[in-house]
Amino acid sequence: MEHTSRRRSSSKYRGVSKHRTTGRYEAHFWDRYSASKSRARGKQVYVGGFCTEEEAAKMYDRAAIVFLGPDSPDLRLNFELEEYLDELPFLIQGSVEERIARLRRKSVGFSRGASKYRGVTRHHSQGRWEARLGRIGECKYNWLGVYDTEEEAARAYDWAVVSLR
Repeated sequence: MEHTSRRRSSSKYRGVSKHRTTGRYEAHFWDRYSASKSRARGKQVYVGGFCTEEEAAKMYDRAAIVFLGPDSPDLRLNFELEEYLDELPFLIQGSVEERIARLRRKSVGFSRGASKYRGVTRHHSQGRWEARLGRIGECKYNWLGVYDTEEEAARAYDWAVVSLR
């Protein structure tokens, strides 16, 4: 009997796990280029939440292409690279942060027309920006306010997250 050190996964696909609370499948990618002494594996990058395992697996593949490039010998995908050839210009254009933000916008949990900042979305009143925290205790979300700029709303969100730690 062979012993494997691999942890049990909630998905048969690389980079995919099932969220306990929501039941959605989430795609995560380990950016090992951000590895340090304190983070040997690098930084875990959340790519998004999806209704099916296959959708999450395909989004993981896209994130792997974004971080490693389509020609990398380290590229390990759930599906064949040929499936993504039409998307390659989209996946390699812009900075890594911009490309990951574009991928996250395809997530089920991403609010359409939202900001590039977490916890910030366009408010219906006069194009201002709203900041809110998701799921605090029994509340569905904690509303933080409406701001003139996207950056002000992002700062309010960051302050709220730090104060809750």
